[in-house]
Amino acid sequence: MSKQTKHFSRFKPRGSTLGFLGATAILTLAASLVGISDNPPGIFLLYGAGVCLVLAIAHRWRSPDKFGFLLVGSVIGFFVMVVLHNFAEVGAEKIAHLPAIALFLSAISVVGFIMAVIICPAAVAVGLIGFSASLVPKKGA
Repeated sequence: MSKQTKHFSRFKPRGSTLGFLGATAILTLAASLVGISDNPPGIFLLYGAGVCLVLAIAHRWRSPDKFGFLLVGSVIGFFVMVVLHNFAEVGAEKIAHLPAIALFLSAISVVGFIMAVIICPAAVAVGLIGFSASLVPKKGA
């Protein structure tokens, strides 16, 4: 195996990563079928999809540093996404006479809202649990 092939082999998707991504898709589809507007089962399914999406990235991590970075980054990211969502929403309303830019800002607003409400809290939960679990010494170590 060449050095370049060995270097890129760590980026191959593994079965567990694909499993988490598949669970994300299934839970998102189930949430949309059940409905998420004032419907606790649908909202719970959507948060499960957010957790699975974060776990698709973080499930192989073993060091508390990575989980701590995820925890701090997701808390900061929450506030950044709230501000981005609010500015994009107000901006889309202010320049409604320019439909292309208003549509772009509306899309940014929706992405910021989803990141702030679903992904960032899921990342905080995964980061907190992963950080705590990685600090526990392994038996026999």
